[in-house]
This record gives sequence, structure tokens and C-alpha cells, in this order.
Amino acid sequence: MFSRVSTSKALICAALLVGAFTTSANAAVYSNTRDYSDIFWFGADDDTTSYGQVFNTSTGILTDWSFFILSGNQGNLSLVIADWDGTKAVGPALYSNTIFYAGGYQELSFSNINTHLTTGSYIGYLTVANVTDPVSNGYFAGSTSDGGLSGSFRYSHSYGVDPLTMDSDWSGYWVPNMQFSATITAATVPEPENLAMLMAGLGLLSIAVRRNKQA
Repeated sequence: MFSRVSTSKALICAALLVGAFTTSANAAVYSNTRDYSDIFWFGADDDTTSYGQVFNTSTGILTDWSFFILSGNQGNLSLVIADWDGTKAVGPALYSNTIFYAGGYQELSFSNINTHLTTGSYIGYLTVANVTDPVSNGYFAGSTSDGGLSGSFRYSHSYGVDPLTMDSDWSGYWVPNMQFSATITAATVPEPENLAMLMAGLGLLSIAVRRNKQA
């Protein structure tokens, strides 16, 4: 007779097999360093509304993004992830979240983004468009490196209007890139032996559950 103890062991083994397969995805961190002139002024009033980094990627999940602000007046600002058509950001936004900046040097970090991307071009940008109590006079760190994502710095001086609602090209700048860090998780294609392990684990799990009900 299939005991409850053996059922528990079977469930644990099946879970380990499935877990081994599902964790086969690998996370890649793309980042650069501050080694170029700063980019300014960002924020409200007469400052530039949106600063962003264009990036190119294959299919994966964007989980984390950071920009590095050097100084500025405290306030709110949003990170937006959107498609990039070669000249501008296009909506709808794939991700948007607003945080508070307290002033001074700070890594503006956004985690648990969990935005699914397909092969193509995107932009991650900071904006004060439609943001209450926004940042002003912001300085951001620049870089000569694109962090491995084959992109560049772009900005939109939309005077507080959401750039995703406008049919206007974004501008380039003599500073090549913003300093940033991004984590993209790409699911790997299972090898035949890994797929066999997954199927065996699911089969064992099914048998264990069925016999546990009969016990």
C-alpha cells in the first residue's frame, strides 16, 4: 500500500524536479558606470520633462531598473517602460510607477517590474509629466557605455505633457548614455533531458496525489 510517508517523499521529489526546471531561467544584469559629463536640467517648470535610455533586447522579463541622480530639488517622478519606434516612445506604457526623490545623490531603483518583452527596441525613461509635486533641477549621471543593450540617451521637452500622447520625435544629446542598471531574465529553452525530468516529475506528482486521495 502507498503510505502517506512515501506520498510525502514523492511530492517532495516532484517539487524538486519541477523547481529545477522552472529555475533554469537566467538573469542578466546590464549596467554602466558614470564616466562622462552630467545631464541636466530635468524636472518641472522650464526643465526637460522626460529623460530616457533606449535599449534593445531579446525576449525576456524586465525585473529591475535603476537610474542615478546626482542632485536636484526633492519631489516625485515616474519610471515608464515603453516601446521605441526608432524616433520616439509609443504607448501604451508597458510599465509605470511613481516614487519620491528626497534630494541629493540617489540610486532611483524600481524593482518587481516584471514586464514581458519581445525582441525589439524599448525605452526606460523618467518623467514628471502628469506627476504631482514633481522633481526640479535634476542632474543625472552620464556614461560612454550603453551597458550592453545597444541604446542611447534620449529626452523629450514636452512641457509637462505626457510624451506618449504626442507624435513628436525625442532628441539626442552629446552625452551618449545615462548611467543605469537593468536586470532582464531570459527563460532558457529546455534541453531534452531537462524536459524529460520535468515530465517525470509531473507524472510522479500526479500519481502521488491520486494515491493520496485513495488512502
